[in-house]
Amino acid sequence: MQIGEQLQRQRKEHGMSQENLAKHLHISRQSISKWENGTSLPSFANVVAISELFEVSLDELIKGDSQLMDQLEHSTKLNKAYIMVVTSITLAVIAYAVSTGIYSVSQAKLEDILFLPLMASFICLMFSIKWKELEKAITKWTMLFGIIWLTLLLWPEFYDFIAGFVAGWNAH
Repeated sequence: MQIGEQLQRQRKEHGMSQENLAKHLHISRQSISKWENGTSLPSFANVVAISELFEVSLDELIKGDSQLMDQLEHSTKLNKAYIMVVTSITLAVIAYAVSTGIYSVSQAKLEDILFLPLMASFICLMFSIKWKELEKAITKWTMLFGIIWLTLLLWPEFYDFIAGFVAGWNAH
């Protein structure tokens, strides 16, 4: 069975219109129509979202659609998060080499220099995220590890901030 036929069957079994399904997936109704009539194929992210929405396995959803299977197997498109992480690590290693090798910048001085760009980029990042779409990707485990990571990241920052505040207060 082709993915379009399977999608249409699942959608109707769940009493959903193309418009309702499109809203759940944050895409246009026309995209659903194109998938169902075989004009185009959904992305892997959309196939996963459909699988979760209708509570069917990926295997059940795409089995028999050789065209979609080929597309998913031969997809060379890299995940944006992967690109962001790998690029950031690479740039951090280069920046470290330059700052310690050529300029001999201390960690304390580096933290002072980077504070404003760090805060500005964080604020810009928070405003650029499509929060409704991100919500779909966050699982319970993602929440747990995110809370642990953010706590460990912020803990020393709060410690330094409060210690500095107390030292400044005691100096007066």
